Parts: sequence; C-alpha cells; structure tokens
Amino acid sequence: MQDHYIGIDVGTGSARACLIDSTGDIKALASEAIKLWQPQQGYYEQSTTDIWHCICHCVQRVVHQSGIDVAHIKGLGFDATCSLTVFSEDDDQPVPVTGPDFENDGNDRNVILWLDHRPVEETDKINATGHNLLRYVGGKMSIEMEIPKVLWLKNNMPKELFERCKFYDLGDALTHLATGNENRSFCSTVCKQGYVPVGVDGSEKGWQEDFFNEIGLEDLAKDNFRRMGGVNGVNGKYFSAGEHVGHLSETASKQLGLPAGIAVGSGVIDAYAGWVGTVGAKVDTEYGHADETHPANDVAQASTRLAAVAGTSTCHLAMSEDPVFVNGVWGPYRDVLMPGYWLAEGGQSATGELLRHVLETHPAHKEVLPLAEAMHMNIYDYMNGHLREMAEKAGAPSVSYLARHFFFYGDFWGNRSPIADPNMKGSVIGLSSDSSVDGLALYYYATMEFIALQTRQIIEAMNTAGHNIKTIFMSGSQCQNDMLMDLFATVCDIPVLIPRYVHAAVVHGAAMLGAKAASSNDKGETENLWSIMDRMSKPGRLVKPGTNTSEKLLFDAKYEVFLEQARTQREYRSKVDTAISSWGQANGLSGGSNMFGGASAANTAAPGQPAQSTPSPFGQQQGSGGGGIFGSSSNPTQPSQPSPFGGPLGSASTNQQARPSSLFTPPSSAQIPGPFSGPSGAASADTQQPQSRGMFGAPSLSQQTQPAPGNMFNRSAVSSMPVAGGLSLGPSTNNQPLGASILGAGQASTNNAGALPQGNTTGYFDTLLSKSKKQSSEQSPLEDLPSLHLGLGDLRQRLRKLGPQTGPLQQDKARYILAASGVEPASAVRDLNEFDVRIGSRVERPASAHATADVDVDAYLANLQAKTTLSMIADGLERSARDFDNFLEDNITMEWEAQRKRIYEHFGIKTDDGSAEGASGTAGREPQAGFGRSRRTTKAARSTTPGIKASTFGRSNLQKSVIGTPSKIGTHEPEFSDVQDTTRSTAALNGGASIDDRFLRDKQAVLVGEIRDLNHARIAKEPYPILHRLSKAAQDSTDRHAHSLSDAYKAVIAIVGENADAETFAGDATAKERQFKNQYLDPNEKSAASLEMRKRILNGANAFLERKFFDEVENIIAKFPREANLGGRPDTINKIKAYVRLRHARKDLAPDKTELQQVDGEFVWAIVFYLLRSGKIAEAADYVKAQSTTFRSIDRTFASYLLEYVSSPDRRLRRQLQERCNNEFNQRIRNAPENSIDPYRMACYKIVGRCAVSNRNLDNLNTEIDDWIWLQFNLARENDKATEVAAESYGLQDLRASIREIGLKHFPKSPSEDANGSFGMFFFLQILSGMFEQAIAYLYAFSYIDAIHFAIALEYYGLLRPADPWTTTDSLLSHDTRSRPQLSFGRMLGYYTRDFRAANVAAAVDYLTLICLNADLGGEAGRQQAELCHVALRELILESREFSKLIGDIRPDGHRILGLVEQRASLIGLRQEDDFVKTVTLQAARFADDNGRTTDAVLLYHLAGDYDSVITIVSRALSEAIALEIGEDPMRLMPVKPRSDGKDPEAQPGSSLSLASIDDPVQLAVTMMRMYENDAMFYTKIEDQNRGLVAGEQWPEALDKIGALGILPLDAGGEAARIRHYAAKFSGLSQTVAINVPNLLMWTITCCIQQRDRLTSGQFNGNEGTRRIMYDQLKQISSDLTTYTSQLRYRFPPHLHEALARASAD
Repeated sequence: MQDHYIGIDVGTGSARACLIDSTGDIKALASEAIKLWQPQQGYYEQSTTDIWHCICHCVQRVVHQSGIDVAHIKGLGFDATCSLTVFSEDDDQPVPVTGPDFENDGNDRNVILWLDHRPVEETDKINATGHNLLRYVGGKMSIEMEIPKVLWLKNNMPKELFERCKFYDLGDALTHLATGNENRSFCSTVCKQGYVPVGVDGSEKGWQEDFFNEIGLEDLAKDNFRRMGGVNGVNGKYFSAGEHVGHLSETASKQLGLPAGIAVGSGVIDAYAGWVGTVGAKVDTEYGHADETHPANDVAQASTRLAAVAGTSTCHLAMSEDPVFVNGVWGPYRDVLMPGYWLAEGGQSATGELLRHVLETHPAHKEVLPLAEAMHMNIYDYMNGHLREMAEKAGAPSVSYLARHFFFYGDFWGNRSPIADPNMKGSVIGLSSDSSVDGLALYYYATMEFIALQTRQIIEAMNTAGHNIKTIFMSGSQCQNDMLMDLFATVCDIPVLIPRYVHAAVVHGAAMLGAKAASSNDKGETENLWSIMDRMSKPGRLVKPGTNTSEKLLFDAKYEVFLEQARTQREYRSKVDTAISSWGQANGLSGGSNMFGGASAANTAAPGQPAQSTPSPFGQQQGSGGGGIFGSSSNPTQPSQPSPFGGPLGSASTNQQARPSSLFTPPSSAQIPGPFSGPSGAASADTQQPQSRGMFGAPSLSQQTQPAPGNMFNRSAVSSMPVAGGLSLGPSTNNQPLGASILGAGQASTNNAGALPQGNTTGYFDTLLSKSKKQSSEQSPLEDLPSLHLGLGDLRQRLRKLGPQTGPLQQDKARYILAASGVEPASAVRDLNEFDVRIGSRVERPASAHATADVDVDAYLANLQAKTTLSMIADGLERSARDFDNFLEDNITMEWEAQRKRIYEHFGIKTDDGSAEGASGTAGREPQAGFGRSRRTTKAARSTTPGIKASTFGRSNLQKSVIGTPSKIGTHEPEFSDVQDTTRSTAALNGGASIDDRFLRDKQAVLVGEIRDLNHARIAKEPYPILHRLSKAAQDSTDRHAHSLSDAYKAVIAIVGENADAETFAGDATAKERQFKNQYLDPNEKSAASLEMRKRILNGANAFLERKFFDEVENIIAKFPREANLGGRPDTINKIKAYVRLRHARKDLAPDKTELQQVDGEFVWAIVFYLLRSGKIAEAADYVKAQSTTFRSIDRTFASYLLEYVSSPDRRLRRQLQERCNNEFNQRIRNAPENSIDPYRMACYKIVGRCAVSNRNLDNLNTEIDDWIWLQFNLARENDKATEVAAESYGLQDLRASIREIGLKHFPKSPSEDANGSFGMFFFLQILSGMFEQAIAYLYAFSYIDAIHFAIALEYYGLLRPADPWTTTDSLLSHDTRSRPQLSFGRMLGYYTRDFRAANVAAAVDYLTLICLNADLGGEAGRQQAELCHVALRELILESREFSKLIGDIRPDGHRILGLVEQRASLIGLRQEDDFVKTVTLQAARFADDNGRTTDAVLLYHLAGDYDSVITIVSRALSEAIALEIGEDPMRLMPVKPRSDGKDPEAQPGSSLSLASIDDPVQLAVTMMRMYENDAMFYTKIEDQNRGLVAGEQWPEALDKIGALGILPLDAGGEAARIRHYAAKFSGLSQTVAINVPNLLMWTITCCIQQRDRLTSGQFNGNEGTRRIMYDQLKQISSDLTTYTSQLRYRFPPHLHEALARASAD
C-alpha cells in the first residue's frame, strides 16, 4: 500500500487536517472550530491547548474517514497563522497573555492572534528606529507581526513573569508540541520576527542584537537569543519549509492517534502553505507556459507565478532567485520555503470581507437574498447572473460598460500593498440614490473592479522593482466567483490559474510539507520541495485575459482613475491635516485615526479637554472616541460636522446628539439631508430636546416634532416600534417607559404600575406577554411598501396571493414522487415558502402618514414583479408535480392490469373482477408490488421446523400495527385519538404556516444522522451528547419555534449535566444512558429519589436561565462598548457594572420617577440584583464584602442575609434569619413612602429571603418574560414540607400548576389556533418545569418531528414515563393508576418511521431500536417494551422486504452476513443469536413463500437453517418452470432486493450470493445445489429423501420415478392394450398435469438416450447379456412411447414426434 501524509492547517477560526496519498490526491478532510477570545476592542487571543485539542480531533477524523492503516502514514506537516505564542521556560506550560493581571482563567490563552492590534505604541517605536532590517518587512514593521507584541508583553507583563517566558510563532509552537524539541522555521522567524538569515546584509547570528537593544528587548538577546529559539548551529536549529524538524513524540502520538516516530516537517505560515499548494499546479498546455525558455514546471517557473491566497483578505506571494525590494511589500525573505530562494509577500487588507460588507450593508440585500436562495445559488453567483441580465437588457457590449461611470475605491481597512498606509479609506464617484437590486449589482461589480485594479497595481509595482510575474495562481473561496476571475485576468492582462483543490490548497500544501519531511534520509537530506509540488499538484483551470479591445481600453482608463483616487485621497488628507494642525497643537491632538476607525494612541484628548470630532467619509465621527467603519458612536456630548456624503451616504446628526451609522444605515428623522438623500430629502429636526435613544438606536416616539420623509433609500426614518429580539433596550419617553425593558418590549406604566395585588402571578404574566406580543407583532405585509389608492384589505389579499400557497394533498404526493425520482426542487420551494413567511409577518417601519406624496411606484412595481416571479416558479413546480403524478398513476395502473391479465390467461383462469382478487401467483412472472396471495394452499411447502405459529410473540395478528400504515412525509391522519387531525388544516405544520414537505425531509435527513451516530455510540459504549447535537440541529433550522426549541434542549442539558466534550463516562464526566430512570420513575413522590429529581429539575432550570441572562449581558456589552464602558479587568462584577451603566445611559434601568440608591456613582442595589439574576451569587457576596462600609451605612442587615444565602447549598436562610428578613421586607412595603425605596433593594430581599412568596413578581422594575420565569424557579424550593411554613410553601408542583394555567389561557391548544409559532414558548416552559410527557404530547401536534427527537433525548436519560404499549394503543398521552402522565413512546417512534422507511430502512431500524431503551424497566413493563420493539422490527422486515439488509445475506460460500437488526443485538435485548432473528426469519420466509416470492423464501429459509425447505421450494420452482408450454418465454423470478451501502441506492453487484441477479429458477437451483453439495455443514443437515435429488444424472432412477407416476406406458413391454389404456387415461388428467406431459415425454426420451449411451460406452459393470437386455428394454420404451404419442397425435407438438422417431431409430 502506498504511503500517506497528513497536513494540518490552523487558521483564524478553525483547524483543518487533510490526508493525501503519494500522488497528492486528498483522501479525507476534516475541520474543527477553534475558540477566539476578545477581552477588549482590538485584542484577540487564542489557546494552544484548545488548538491542539482541535487538531487531534481532526486528525483522528481523517484517519477514520479514509480507512487508512496508520502504519502507512509517514509524514506530518503544519501551517498556522502568524500569531505569537508564549510558553514558560520553567515547565513548558502556556503563559496567559491577558492583561492586566495575566492570570490563567483555565483556558490557557497564550496566543496573541495576528489581527490583534494592541501594540500600537510599540509598533511606532520600532518603526521609528529606521533599522536596516525593516527593509525586509516592506520598510515598516506591521502591527500584525510578532516583535511588537513581544515588546507589549514586556511593557505590561510583570517582570518576573516575562523573564520566564519563551516565544514562538504559532507554527513553530505546533511542531514543538508534536516533537518536543525547540527547532524553529525560517518562514516564521524571518517573515514575522525580524530574523535576517546569516549572510544577508552582514547578518552574523540571524537575530539582530543591536535592534533588540534599541527597541528595549535586550533581555531576549541574552544567551544567544535562547528564548527566541537560539542561534542557528550554536544553540538552535532553523529549517526551511518541510525539512525534517523531528519525530512525533510518544505523548503527541497518543493524543493524535498516530504511531510515534512519524517524520514532522518544519511548519510555515498559512499563506505560504497556500503557495506550496498552489503554484505547482500544472498549466493548461493550450495556453502554454508562463516562461517559454524553461521546460514545464521547472523550478524557474516559480519566479513567474504569483500565488494569490484569496479569502477574507488576499495575500500575494512571489519567489525570486535574487532579493527584490518593493515598497509596501514585505520581504524579501530568504530560505523561508526553499534554501537560497527569496520570497516577497504583498497583500490586500480586505477583499472577500469587502465584497461581503458591500452586499450586506446595502438596503437591497434583504431583497436579493431570498431570490438567490430560491434559485439555489449563492449570492455572488446570483449577482453575477443579474449583472449579465442587466447588460443584455440594456444592450450593453459588456457588463463593464454598465459601470463605466462608477468609480469605487475600497481601502476601508487601510492599504497594505503597495501604498502601505493604514489610514487609507474608501471613496465613491458616481453614487446615486438607486437602492434597488440593480443599484446593488453595480456597487458589487465596482467592488470587484477595485479588487482587480489593486491587484494590477501590486503586480506592476513588483514587476517594476524586478519581479517577473506572468501568471496568477489563485486559491481560496474567491476562486468560485467566475466574474471576478475574469476581471483579474483581463484587468491584469495575464492568465489566472485555479487549482483543483480550491478550498483545500493551504492544507494540501501543509500535507506536501509532511511528504518532504518523510523523504529525509539518514543525513537529514530531503527531496526538493519543488519536485514534490510538481508531483503532487493537480492540473488547474486556466482563465485567459479577455480579447475585447474596447473593454481593455475601458479598464486602462479606470485604472488611471483608480490611481488618481488613491493619490488625491492622501493629498486631501494632507491638506486638511495641515489646515487643522493648530487645533492639534492647542488640544494635544494629532489628526486621523487608525485603520479601524478608532483613535490612535496619539489622538487621545488631554484630561478635561473636549475632543473635537472630525467627519469620516462614512458618516462616523473620529477623534477621541473614534468611530469604526461599522458606525460605533463617538462622544455624544460633542457636536458633529456633516460628512461629505451627508451621513453614511447622506445624513448628518442633530446639534444635540451624535448618531452612529453604518455604510448603508438609513438616517434618523433628525438628520440633515445630504446631497444623495431620497426623493424628498431628509428634513431637519431642530428640536429643543435631544431624542432619547433605545439601545439599538431607535428614537423615542414622543420627541418627534414632525414626521420624517423617506431617506435616500426610500425608507421612512421613523419606526413605531423597533424589531427587537434577544436583549435590547427599547425606546422610551420621559413619562411612559414604552419598551424600557430588558427585551425592548413596550410597557405602558405609571409610577407604580408594576405593583399588583398579592398572589396575582398569572395576571402579571398577562402584562408581560401582551408587552412581548406588541414587540413581535409583525402581521402586516404592507408596511414596507408605499401606500396606493387601494383599500387595506384589497392590498393585503393581493399580496398574500403572491406568495406560494400550500397545495392539496394530491399535489404533496406529486412532490414526494418527484423528490424520490431524483428531481430536487426542495430548496427552491422551501425558500419560496420562507419568502411567504416574510411577506406575511415582517414589519420594519410603518406606512408613511403622507404616503400619497411619497409613493415610489417604480419600487412598488419592482417589488411586485419579483414576488410574481417567485409565484410563477412555485406554480410551475406544482404543475409539473401534478402532471407527473397523473402520468405515473395512469401508467402504473395500466401496466399492472395488463400483467394480471396475462397471468390469468396463462393459467386458463376465467374470472370476473370480484373473483380475480388474490389470484396472482408465481407463474410466468412473480407479482411486483404489495403482499399478495399465493395460488398455493397454506399446506404447500411448509417449513420443516415444528412449532412455528402465525403469531410469533403470542399476540393476535389483529393487534394494531406498531409502525402504522406507510405514508408520505408531512401531514398525516393521526394514529392517536388525542392528537388533532391537521391533514386538512392550513395551520402551521412544524411551526410554519406554509412550510413545504421538502423542508421537513431535509430536516429529517439531518436528524437521521444524529440518531444513527447515537446508536453507534451506544454499541461502542461511548458517550454521545445527544442534547447538544439536537440543539445544534434546531439552531440551524429556520423554524419559527427554533429558538424556543434550542432553549429547551439547553435547559435539559443543564438539568442532566451532559458534557459535549466528554470522551468517557469515567469519573462522572457526563451523564450516562438512562441515568435518571430510577429517580424519575420512582412511584413514591415523597421518596428521597423523587425529591432529588425535583431538586435537580429546579437547579438545572435556574442554572440555564441564569446562564442565558449572563450571555445576553455579555452580548449587549460587546455590542455597545462605549455606553457600557467596561474597562479594567473584564470580570463578572465589572461586566454587571457595565451592564447597569448601559441601562442607565439608555434610561432603561427603572421606570421614570423611580428613585434608585446610588453610592459613588454606582447603583449598588441594581448591581447586586443583576449578580443574583445571573446566578453569580458568590460574586454578589464578594461585591457586598468589598463595599462593606457602604452597605453598613445603608442597610446593616442585608450583608448577613446574603452571606447566609450564598453559603447555603439550597440557597435558603435559617428560619430565624428568614423571619427577620421577611419582617423587614413587609415593614418597608407598608411604611415607606411611594417611590422612596429602591425597587432593586426590594427585589434583592425577595430573592434572598423568599419574601412574600405569594406575590412572585418584581414590582416597579422593567422586566420581561424571562425575568418572570426565572423568579418563579428561583423562589421554588423542594424541602421537607413538615419544616416549612404553609404560607411560604412553593415547590415544583405549584410552579407546574401556574404554567398549566398560563398555557390554557395564553397559548394555542392546536395548530389551527397558532399563527406565529408561539407554541414553542409554552413547550419550553413545560420542559423547564419537568413536565416532560405533557410537553412532548403538546409539541407533537405542532411539530411531530421535533417532538419525536426531543422525546428520544429525554428517554435516553430516563426522563420519560412510557405507557403500556398494548393497552394504550390509541392515545399518545395517558395517565397511570396514580394519575401520572405517561407517553406512548414506542408507538410514537413506530408511526414516525412511515415518513421514510420505504426509502431508508436502515434509519427506520435505528429509530425502532430506541424503543428498547425502556426494556430496562423492571418486571413485566420492561418485557412489554422489548416485545413492542421486536414486533415493530418484525413488521418493518415483512413490510419492506429488505431481507438481505435487515436479516442478513449469504456469502458465495453460503455463510451468512449479519443484517442491521442483528448488528444492533446488544441494543434490542437479543441474548441468543436465534432468539429473535431466527423466529422472524422463519416467519418472513413463510410469508414470502405464501406470496410466491421464491428467491426471498430461499434466502430466508437458508438464513434460518431450514435447508430442506430451501430444496422443496427450489424443486417446486423447477416444476413450475417446466410446466410452461414449449416455445413460451421461460419463467422469471423476482430477485431478492440486494444490499446497499447507503451511498448508492442501487443494487450492489455481487452483494448477495448472486441472488440479487438470479431470476432464472434453473440457475437458482444449480447455485443452491452446488453450495449444499460442496459444504458438509449444509449437506449433513439435509434429510435423506432430499439428498438424492442433489446427486443428479441418475437416469435409471429417474425413469423409475417417472414410471411410478402412472402417466406414461413405461411398463407396457410392447403390449398394445396397455398402451391404449394409458392413452385413454390422458383425457382424465388435470389441466396442470396434462400440459406438463409433453415435457415429461422429453425427459423420458432424454433418460433413455443417456442411459443407452452409458451402456454402449462401456460404463456398465455387469455381463454382456444383462447389458443387452437393458438396452433392448430402453429401446422398447422408446417404441412404446412412439405408439402412445401416435394415438394422441394432435395433443403434442410435432417436434416431440420427431424426437421419439430418432430415439426409436437409434
């Protein structure tokens, strides 16, 4: 077997591994997401511990996927991002890089990522030295390189810690982890760490000691730079790419699952691995070679090829034999890839990201996305197609002509090459107000033009400096964009080659490094890297430059404009900086901002001085606050100047408050219109008071003095209610806090509106729910269209007709048949239906009050046309499905009727329509469909095994089917009487009003994989995080209830303690299968086990709700960092402080006129409350301790209550303290003046002391449904009722009662009542409270697929109570004798398989196997569940007829292959091999035999070991075959369904004894007889009377048997009377026997001739006289038969008489 190699690529977001063979073909690929931390803006950190874990997982996966023996893996290669990695010299452990304390939080965050921009000052200091080595990094060292980061660590890290650190590039760190040695790569050190190879510019050690001394890193120069890797050849070793750096260590080999000693190659930076995997590609010979003076793929070719690794950004790599210096291009670097060669690295800061940003920030994006998805295209392909359509409609000579007057410059994130200016920004010439898809298309095309033009600029700069670039070798995701590739080729006027492995070029190159390392000999010498690249690289696709001369002239002109835009931008910036230089001197400012839009270190205003705001080309403010390109806000107290574009593209802020915006964000009503505003312009709102803002920038409603007209994109700038989701702080007014809440929902309340009467819990919930409904009320599809002169009802009706409608059931059937036939309209129809949901529910802004004056009829008609197009697509699909259905049904019916008629005619059966039923048999051709009836009686060919009855398990065959009637996917008539029939309902199925069955099928396909993996893990007795996997599947779906479903899964995760990363059950690493069965099913509710279960449910629910809230806190802080002003150490307390600060800034902390207690600028009670709300009770105690003086002065006793609460494992106070806490709470409620007590203080008392449990509301606070839910669970306790005061008793059962009451009052009872997927919330509440059976039964009616899989996850851990499967067959949810809910889990699974078992029987087995999860129940209950599982599998086997796959198959030697059922024997309680399988096999065999399925019966009886029945059936098949009239077509059998490997649904040739292809009964008999003769194991088990038939060629014996039949005159001896007697008997023979007599005559003649030949050939051992007598007897028989046939001359065919005549003559 050939050798294999593994490449490992560590990118910014994921680690990947690929396995290649010696030819370079990729055999397997795997990837794993890696973690990324961002402790503050501009800081990005990772962990080698996490990265290595992901690498191990990927390597194990590729080895498993490929099936390669690890002994054949010879080499390992690495590449990684150029990120700084820090380890300790003391113990080689990771050193955290997170300041200011640099403490390890348990994540080993020891990597400063390449895009981390923290060392601004350090970078400036380094570049200020002007040291000679800077020549080799483009003249300036980038902030992305590693030396500035090392210097930052020295300046910020404790000295003693820094002195213990050693530093690696991430690639070198990975080879260090793999080998354990300290060897380094030239690629990492030369390119990113300032290493200058020995001999270059007089370099003696590689490291420049004077440079390190000058910048302040002199301590790293000690001991010959030991901590940086040492000096090459002295105390360190350095290698070029892929050279043998060491062998895989024992530790690493165990972690990776590979043999120790594998060769490890020197790593490279990821982009350089892209060079290795790209430029060696074979060039299309049609075009020729880039350099004709050298042979194809000679190493000299490398210097003519520019490798462009294009993803989010683009890296340009070019090799040269001599050093070439280019401004703005890093390098040249010697030895980094091949010894003696130089490499230069240029790049574009953002290319893929720029395209994405331009598309997603344009207002037409949301219109394009559904159109692209409907056509099953990515958005880039759709836009390219749209551009071509635009050119065709306009009659333009090319797409480029459309954008001839549109000039876009896109250095949004600064320029890397060749200008090397981080302050470069974007600019546009030719901008218009067009916000349509056409406008977006031109903007998108101009962006691609810019990327191509800048590539040309880089290539020209490099060639001018001395490079000889003639071809671009692309790799990365941008290669898929054919229009962009054409632009590259035409604009740069050189060919572009795209390699075969576009997306895997980098990791493929890493694998080549492994191959190079494996080629090392005893001296350490390795094969030349170029030779390996040439051998392993695959031919690429060539894109040639365009030949249109006019287009080339256009691009040349636009290139000149492009260069002018770059030049003038710097010129304009210089002029302005000169003009305002006096401002900077007076205020300590230096103009400009960094490349991310934020202020640089030099831009910070002096203390106490206001910072001036300068306009940005994108409408953001810069200065001390520094806005980013995405519109982060600057100081809101400072005035702002209008942007040259009037805002982002036409807006300016008011004179009171700055407004952040992104590139395409519509301006608010108060903004000044820019030159590119909409048709009416944006009116100024020069009000006296600034608008109050919600957290998402939504203006307050009450502050508007006049309505705002449409902005530049024809959108109303005022929204009556923001579309909020998750954690937001909605708009509020001074008097009524509309939406002043944590979820952004409106709450109209007065000063004390939150106070409700005691005990009015559900009433309070009513308020919260109505508030949330206001927030999510998205019902009118008209609010995103201008008003026309039509009634509202007319418009609504017409628009609803535009979306695709749910077709009738017969159309669904047609769709199902289409999908099964290979037609895949699923994605298109699903997307159409999603579009239908959007137009029926989306609200983004209200209809303008003055719409008649601002109607954009063109926009309306364009929108209408797009929707009509989608409707036409849907109609066409439905029409095709309907026509196909009619054709299929007509032809199938016609064919079957004709076939049945032929069968009846063959057997001479005359019957009317009524008597024909069931008469189809096995003659001629076996029936093709369904379970028919055999024409034989039940006595025929019975199994010789005694005792097999009709009902295998002792139950009547009339028992209701366990798996239900087969049907299509989607709506069914319910099998359960307590589930509403939705087959004729237009209500939501699976949470959507018009979700197509194909969407459900796609969803099922994902879930089938999860269930299969679950069973495999159960067989291997390994953990499987079923809840995590199903939660991920729910998150990825587009169901409207997906969020609630995912939350429900996460809640159960918290309850059971499932750990997704656990690899074993040891040490309680994760929850075990059926772990909670005994606790949950304990019949005694007062037992310790039941009590423990209820506590677990409460604790898990609390933990989930608290974790969810804290995640939302972190998200909102990250979203609004300026208002949050986190700062300092980002620990829990500081985050909560920032959150409180943020809510206060947004006027959302409490309702108006509510006094909050504030100490030293902190709302102390609010901070404590939100720490408790987040579940951070220990941190709350720490905060109170730290503020002990403060709390003693404002509340002397609360600290003692809190500390007691924190120290209690049950979160409860001792009786004495609780009574005192309650008394204080009640006194304040009664005696304190209105609004004089901080409501957060009262909330803290309520939580800590469980005060006023009967009133479970948070009075006078802005709360949401999640807060209310959390409070219910937080106050609930499961304690000894005997020790609890009745008034304070509130447990899980009370909580469940409240939830049931809420469900009955507020949530839909059936799909017909649901309009917006709100059922998901009630399901979530039920799961949260442990009402598992009720939750599943409730969800089943709305989304049976989700209900099934949630039930599986619960049952896996023992959290469902199964019903008796034989007494509750009609009900999904029932109750036992103790009134406890129970679920018909087994039948629910059985009925579910009807969706797919016809197409995927293996998946059905996996689901039915899970019924046996309950087989571990004690006594009769467990036996019944196992029996139910077995019955379900039996029904599946008999229905599907997939015997070879389910029960087993036969190898060519006759031995069996295990079927799917037996493979899962350990999961379904099979204790003996023949316990269940043999019984079912015999029953299936008998069933197949009765229905005339000969090959099925032969296979099944053989598998069951009943070989005599096999012989009986084969013999009967032979007899039926010869019963045909001579001259008719031979009989054919229906072959066995062959096994399939799952990948190919068709037959697998040779997969089963050739039974899959045997349709000839003679061939079947020969095959089986030969098998039995050759194997004594079979032969000895066959009864004696059947063995004789196997021998064959026994002519005399055969004549004896024929004679014994009494049909032919074999014993007449020439007597004419006896011959006439036999002839007279012929007319009395039955029809079946009579038609077989001619064949019997031919057999007799054959036996006579063969035996006479044997006698004459000397094979007879007797004397000559006996031989002569026997010979004469045989001749006499032939003569008698001739006489016999002459008397029946017209009864037999002529050829029979001829044969007899020849036999007599012989």
